[in-house]
Formats: sequence, structure tokens, C-alpha cells
Amino acid sequence: MRHLPTIIGLLLFSIAITVAEDETRFNPPHQGSYLGIRIKEIANGFRVDEVLAGGTAERTGIEKDDIIVRVGDWRFDSKGISLADHLRRLKPEPTIVQVLRDGSELDLRANLDPLLIRDAKEINRIISRNRLFKKGLSKMKINGLPLEERLTKAVYKNANREGTYEGMNKIIDLFKLSHTAIITPWVSKNLFGNGEHFHLGAFFQLVEMDDKQKYFIRSMMHGSPARDAGLLIGDEILSVNGTQFSESPRKTIAGYEDHRKIYTTQVDRDETIIIGFRRTKGGPVKSAKMTVNTSLNGPDSVRKSIRNIPTGEENSIGYIHLWDFMSRETASILKNALKKELQNSKALTIDLRGRGGKVMVINMIARTLKNEKRPIALLIDREARSAKEMLAHRLQGNPHVTLIGETSAGAVLPANFFDLPGGAKLMIPNERGDSEILPFMKNQKLEGRGAVPDVNVLFHLPFKAGTDPILDKAIQVLTKQLSGSLLRI
Repeated sequence: MRHLPTIIGLLLFSIAITVAEDETRFNPPHQGSYLGIRIKEIANGFRVDEVLAGGTAERTGIEKDDIIVRVGDWRFDSKGISLADHLRRLKPEPTIVQVLRDGSELDLRANLDPLLIRDAKEINRIISRNRLFKKGLSKMKINGLPLEERLTKAVYKNANREGTYEGMNKIIDLFKLSHTAIITPWVSKNLFGNGEHFHLGAFFQLVEMDDKQKYFIRSMMHGSPARDAGLLIGDEILSVNGTQFSESPRKTIAGYEDHRKIYTTQVDRDETIIIGFRRTKGGPVKSAKMTVNTSLNGPDSVRKSIRNIPTGEENSIGYIHLWDFMSRETASILKNALKKELQNSKALTIDLRGRGGKVMVINMIARTLKNEKRPIALLIDREARSAKEMLAHRLQGNPHVTLIGETSAGAVLPANFFDLPGGAKLMIPNERGDSEILPFMKNQKLEGRGAVPDVNVLFHLPFKAGTDPILDKAIQVLTKQLSGSLLRI
């Protein structure tokens, strides 16, 4: 039995390798290959109608009017497998492409491009047609490489999917326009897609601290697995299933511009995972176990956020966190809460921190809050964006409304979304800019400026342990207003 510790050690090591390999399904190496041609099927193969610049075909020497009859182990007469399907499965490695040219068969050695090169080219095509990017494109070309070359370099530089999208996200962030970001395939499906959404409901921000890069919980949905497991805003996220978060294949950009550095964790429905975290600087490492068996959406998070905060003076202050403004339902929930759960509250705290939404929804919410007679504190921070900051700015100046927190993100350009070939989405601003929403913003531009609070409160994220100085200040201000010691005139 003296070899038993060694056997057990090897077994644990083997299990660890298996788990690590299983995690890579969330960030696979490049899958699929791209030739860079436009083709048309004819009787004896695929005729090349166009060779696209800079692609595999051009480098290989494939010419217009060549007829492709074989790619690797695929032949034109292969039953049931199309060339497109074959390329989607084919690793981007050197292979033989056989063509018919002038009646002769030629075997050409092709160094296949990753399929994500198509995403790079599509991003370049979409951005190049948007007038808001015209000046930035010219500047980019003068200062170095044009956009398409930068994007394709990001594909070649990164061997895995998530790294590629993050690399391309950094490049398009150089335009310094809000709502210019890549929404990765998992995020596109599980956070922004139709149907049920199964995720942790937590978002992590990268912070430079003590000359190191660390990740802290920036926001959590109410009723989410992360919040229910006891995680708090400001906790440092160290690992997912034993893998350092910065190196975890599960880490993915959360649909924000690159300079915001906000990420989330990819999970499968009904999966149980363990998050390693630290609550205090230099404190012990803790773990939280959670199962992703709850479908999450913005309206449900809003409902579960509703509560009354006692002030100790037989008064209570109502609280509701409007997670996003994507659905009219959010406006209805707020209106009903003011008549039911919060009807006896003497004042109201409306939390606007987090993602944005649609103008039609904030119009509804603005009317509801403008007609309120009770004192209202609107909470904003530097990550409150888009429709959230538009609403805050719109209501600012009403005698019963006080903006409390930090100057908001200044990210208000209306967004358009485009599907990319690899399953991601490209978010870029509508080329008309903010012209259509200026009337709602009292004809003041908020892009790059943001909504400026009436009462400034600095929110330093790391190791907050769930404390909330912005909310605390709002309660303090509203309590003084209710007592008559602080009047707005």
C-alpha cells in the first residue's frame, strides 16, 4: 500500500486536467477555416467568381474562374457535406486545395485563415459605412495600419475565441465612441438574446490596484445566483472552479466598450460552480457555491429590488433598482410599486446604476416620476449609462428630485446591432448620432459628458463588502428633506 499516496495524487492530477479541459469549451481554439473567395456551384465544382483581397485564396494563388474540386479530404462529389460545412469544421491549418484551371488540375498548398477572419472583415465593412467613424478611420490609417489589418492581426495574435474578440474590442474602442463594442457569442445568447437567460447575474470590473490587475464585483441583479449565494458588491473575484479568473476560459467581455473593462462569467444552464473571492484587502480567501437554475431578466430583478428602508423616525424611504430600460414592463412595475409596496414611503430612492435601455421606456418612467409629490433621490455612478443618464438629466431640476452619486458614463449614442458570422454581435452607434434624442435631453449633449449629480459621492469599488455610500448619502439627504432641515426651493 506504500504506493497509494502516489496513485491518489496521480488520480487527483488527472481529474484536475479533465476539469480544466472541460472548462475550455467556453473559450475554444479557433474553429473553422476561411478561404476568402466568392464562389458559384457549377456542374464539376465551385467556380471562383471573386478572390477577396488579403485572404487565404489570394496568398495561395487561387485565381478568378478557377474551379475548386477538393479542399483537404473533401471532394466536390462528397455526399451530404457541403464545402461551407466542411470549412466550418476544418481546423485553420495548412491543407491542399485542388483546382481546375484551363483544363488542368493544380494542387495548391493553402495556409487556411481562421473563420473569425470573416468577423474582422465584416466589422471593418460595417464601421467603414458609418459616417461617425470617418474621421477615426482616416486617423487610424495615417497613424499606422488601417482598421481591417488591425482586426485581422488580432485574429492571428490570439489562438482562442475569447481572446480574439477581446483583442478586436480593444481596437474598435480606439474610436472613442460610446456603444462601440463586440458582444461575444455567449453574452449575445444568454444576456441579450431572446428567450430564457441563465447566468450568474454578476458583472466584474478590472481595476488596477497595487500595480496588479484585479477583478471586483461591479453589479449584481436582484434574485440572481451570485447575490443569493452571498456575494457582495466590491468583493474581489479570484477564481472560477479553481481556475484563476484572469486565466479562466469562462471570462468574457460583457458587452461594454473596452475602456470600461467589465466582464462576466460563462456558465451552462443548471450548472453548479464555485467562485473564489476575497472580501477584505489581504483577508482570507472564501468560496461561494451557486447553481444556475434561475432564468434572469431585467423586470424580475426590478421586482425583487423593491423594499422600504426604515429611517428611525416612523418614516420609511422606498427603494427600487431599475436594472435596465429594455422593456415597457419596467415602467409598469415602477408605477405599480409606487401605488402598492411603496405607497406608504415618505420619500423614494430610484437606483439608476447599470445598463441603459430604450427611449420609449424612459419617456414613460420620466412622466411617472415627474408627477410624484414625494422627495426623490436618483442614484447614478460612473457606470450609469445610456438611457439611465438621459433620464437622470431629464428629471434634474425638478424641485422634488435630487441626483446623488458620481457623474455618469457619458455614453448616450443610440445603438445599432449587427450579427457577425462567428455568432457575436457588433454594437455601434447609429450614424445619425444623438440628433433624435437631443429633445429628450433638453437639447444638451451628454455624450462624453454625462449627467452631473447635485450631490457628489465617490464610489471606490474595491472591497466595499456590500456597503453603498451613494445609497447611504441618499437616505441621509432624503431624511433631512423630510425633517425640513434641508429644503429644495
